[in-house]
Amino acid sequence: MNTNRGSQLLGAVLGSAFALATGTAAMAGEDIYGGGLKGGYDVPPPPPSDRHIYLKGYVGQANPDVGSIWTSGFLTNNFTVHHEDIKSTPFWGFGLGYKRNHWLRFDGTLEYRGDALFIGHDSYPGGVGFTGGTNEYTADVSSWLGLVNAYWDIVNWCGFTPYVGAGIGFATVSVKGLKDVNVPQNSVFFADGRTSTNFSWAVYGGLAYEVTPQFVVDLTYRYTDLGSARSGVATAYDGSDSFSGVHVNNITSNDVMLGVRYKLQREQPVMYAVK
Repeated sequence: MNTNRGSQLLGAVLGSAFALATGTAAMAGEDIYGGGLKGGYDVPPPPPSDRHIYLKGYVGQANPDVGSIWTSGFLTNNFTVHHEDIKSTPFWGFGLGYKRNHWLRFDGTLEYRGDALFIGHDSYPGGVGFTGGTNEYTADVSSWLGLVNAYWDIVNWCGFTPYVGAGIGFATVSVKGLKDVNVPQNSVFFADGRTSTNFSWAVYGGLAYEVTPQFVVDLTYRYTDLGSARSGVATAYDGSDSFSGVHVNNITSNDVMLGVRYKLQREQPVMYAVK
């Protein structure tokens, strides 16, 4: 008799424990999948995606350098170059980009670099049957620059993101209106315009600030190699002589740019059921 009562008591305890366990599991499942998770969400919200396409625009100031100048006269005499320079000029550009994730993005850009004043001075000694002279060259230099770029966004801190990057592409450099004044020889030469297309490359360093989730402002330094350019044939004002023109070699530039980026995709809000 006591054995039967013990068995009945054990069965009642086990049955109660089983009912309590299954009931708790059912309630937990209802909380997670029936809208009862803390905060009222059906499921935890997904993390935002870093991938997006963006439009880009920028303005800047170019500070070019010239590696050297050369003319065909250098083959016939001992010329000394005293100065070669391209003055600073503004430029503007635009582009289309793709941000792959939180640290990697790519874009393609096209920019116009306005007319900049080129100045060059050289001199040569006299010889048998001729006297020495000087040349003062002036011209306008402009260019189009197209680059495909990759950037590493290093870290984001309170909306600020420092980054570095590199790009390759092309540069079309035009030398127009070249004038060569040789005062000791009482001569002036004028040259035709000419455009050269070169391989170009650049490296970047900058700081971006996220004004809104859609809109970013960035300040960038860029070192750019534009290649070399030359004028067309230069002819004396009276048609008495000519030479092949002036070569402007190894044009590089230290550029400072202020730009904006606008993300095309907007994050879509996710709706969750609330009890």
